[in-house]
Amino acid sequence: MSQHFLLITHNKDVAHWVQTTLQDEAEIVMADSDNLERVVQLIDAVHARVVLCELQGSRLSQDASFMEGLTAAKPLLPVIALAETADRQSVLTALRSGARDFISPDMRPGEVISLVRRAAQREVSDPQRGNGGSEGAMTAVASARPGGDTTMFALHLALALQEQAPKDEILLLDLGVPAGDSLQYLGIEPTYTFVDAIRSLRRLDETLINTAFPKHETGLRILAMPEDSLEMGRITSADLYVLLSALKRHFRQIVVNLGGVPASEFLYVLLGRAERTLLLVEQSVPSCKQNRNLLQKLRDAKVDKVGAGQISLVVDRYLPSVPPDAETIAKGFGIPLLSTLPSSGMARLTMMNSGESLFTSAPRDPYTVAIRKIAIGLGDDPRAPLKPIDAGSGWLNQLTNRFKTT
Repeated sequence: MSQHFLLITHNKDVAHWVQTTLQDEAEIVMADSDNLERVVQLIDAVHARVVLCELQGSRLSQDASFMEGLTAAKPLLPVIALAETADRQSVLTALRSGARDFISPDMRPGEVISLVRRAAQREVSDPQRGNGGSEGAMTAVASARPGGDTTMFALHLALALQEQAPKDEILLLDLGVPAGDSLQYLGIEPTYTFVDAIRSLRRLDETLINTAFPKHETGLRILAMPEDSLEMGRITSADLYVLLSALKRHFRQIVVNLGGVPASEFLYVLLGRAERTLLLVEQSVPSCKQNRNLLQKLRDAKVDKVGAGQISLVVDRYLPSVPPDAETIAKGFGIPLLSTLPSSGMARLTMMNSGESLFTSAPRDPYTVAIRKIAIGLGDDPRAPLKPIDAGSGWLNQLTNRFKTT
């Protein structure tokens, strides 16, 4: 889904009704606060087309005052009031507070959909809102299985992007399991974490990013999950939307490692905000089975970009002589194959223990070469569909040709 509706309610039953009724119209984003500054920030972060704001009888005056402030702050944005019952007082209060229309659960679903659809179509571009075209692009690396392979791949993909565009601002969000491996691989102290950034949303600007975010010698910034992530449960979807919006305004490209992150709202929001997703699987039955289950959950949850064909498969630790081959695996997943990666066990282990990237410790290793080629595809046009890496120029073919010429 390409559009978002923002819902402001304290009533779980009303929230469920809205999400059920409008699930095919837009992604419904729940506001985690009725603080006006926070809501306006969230509207800009998700580029909301419509705001649905509840009026509760017990706090009618307070809700009406909030709606007046919202319509004053965003005069061109359609605000639709909602209440459990469409009594005369609630309707009049909503309209006097600046609401465009009014809906309630006792209305027919088709009537609600038609009303909200008309409001979204009437929405005019607000000059106060951020321009999505100026945002950076985000590539997510996902895998159902926790471990170091996804971190290894995401880290070197980000490093390769930084290497080919040294003047650009590139960020690695290392949110996978185990936590913070990317920083340990490079010998960087986790002085500022993903949770710290969530806490600093109100003052997250260029100065804070440049002074607080851990930085590799190449210029790559890395923001990782802390090892003791007890506050993860307090992070809301709204927090994620606002943070990602701020980061996309600063960084040209973001790579986010989501290896081992279970199917959850946290995962769905991050994948939904990514322009492209790379699903990393191994050439084994357990890996394929778990990742197929994950992919099905993403499809069932209608995660944006996954259903739109922006997900590609990368087969790790690939041995061409052992079935199933990469094309068969991709066919089983129903997604295009982007590339394969060799095992390169010695190079990977050396990198983990040396504090240096593979671009320093093993620049000619087939694994390193393969990642560079993937990064070139990502860097050409961060939002264009990825093209499969030509098998004819892959590491196995190069090795075969070398033997043929000797």
